[in-house]
Amino acid sequence: MDGSSQMKNFLKLVRSILGRGVLSASNEETKLRSIDAEYLPGEILEGLEHFEPYGFGSRAVKGSEVLSVFFNGDRSHGVVLVTADRRYRLRLEEGEVAVFDDQGQKIHLKRDGILVSTPKNLTAAVGGNFDATVTGTSKIKTQALTIDSPDTTVTGNLTVQKLITGTGGMTISGGDGASVDGSLTTTGDVTAGNISLQNHTHTGVQPGSGNTGQPQ
Repeated sequence: MDGSSQMKNFLKLVRSILGRGVLSASNEETKLRSIDAEYLPGEILEGLEHFEPYGFGSRAVKGSEVLSVFFNGDRSHGVVLVTADRRYRLRLEEGEVAVFDDQGQKIHLKRDGILVSTPKNLTAAVGGNFDATVTGTSKIKTQALTIDSPDTTVTGNLTVQKLITGTGGMTISGGDGASVDGSLTTTGDVTAGNISLQNHTHTGVQPGSGNTGQPQ
C-alpha cells in the first residue's frame, strides 16, 4: 500500500472515530441514558450510551445535536459525549454560568447576582412553580428582603425578634390568638369579639370626674 492510500485510510478512520448527529430519541430506563441519533443521511444508530459528569444530568429533547465517539472507528460501538441545542441556548456574558431548559426555566449566575426564573406559560393559570424541601434548618442572611406576593402562608409558628410594621391591618382567627411580648401600637381601631376598642361603651357607669379601674 502506497503512502497516498495509507493517508486516505487514516483520514477515513479519523472521520469514523468522531460523529456529529441529531438526537431522535432517548431512554431513561437503562443504567446509563441511551440515545438514538442520525449521523450521516440515513445512518441512524440506536442505544448509544450517554456519558455525563458525575452529579450532573440533562436529558436533551428531540432535535438536539450530539457529539459522539466511536472506538477504533467502529460505528456499531459508540458513546455520546455531549448534547447541545442551539434553539434554546442562553446568551451569556463572560464568566457567567446558567442552567436552563427548553421551557425557558433558568438559574442564571449573572455578573451582578443570581436570577431564578420560571415563565408564566408553563401552566395556564399559575405559571411555573418553585418547591424546595430542606430536612434541616435554613438561613437567609441579607441586608434587606422583599417578598412580592399577593398571598403568603406560614404553616407553622412565626417568631419575630424585632418590630413589625404593617399598613393594611391585621386579622387573627382561631387557635390561641396572638401573644406579644412588648408593646403593641396601632393608629387604627382594634376589634376583639366584635367589640371595638375605639368606639365601645360601658353600661352602669355614673357621670362624674372619676376614672374606671384597670382591666381585670
